[in-house]
Amino acid sequence: MPENAPADAALVAAAEQLGQCDGYIVLAVDPQTGEVDAHGPYDGLSATLKADRLRHEFDQGGLTDVSVGVVRLHAAR
Repeated sequence: MPENAPADAALVAAAEQLGQCDGYIVLAVDPQTGEVDAHGPYDGLSATLKADRLRHEFDQGGLTDVSVGVVRLHAAR
C-alpha cells in the first residue's frame, strides 16, 4: 500500500462530501452591470434545463456576454 494512501482517501472523502448538495442554483451574471440573478433551487436536470433556456433567451436578446452557470446549493444546517 502506498505511503500516501490515507491522505488520498481523506481527499476523496472530502471531495465526495463537497459533491453532496441540497440542490442546484442557476446564476446569470451580467458583466456590464455587475448584476447577478439566482434561480432555484432545482434538481440537477431541472437546473441544467433552466440554464439552457436562460442562455437561449439571453442570446436571442443580444446579451451574449451574460454568463449563465449552475452551482451547488448547500442549505444552512
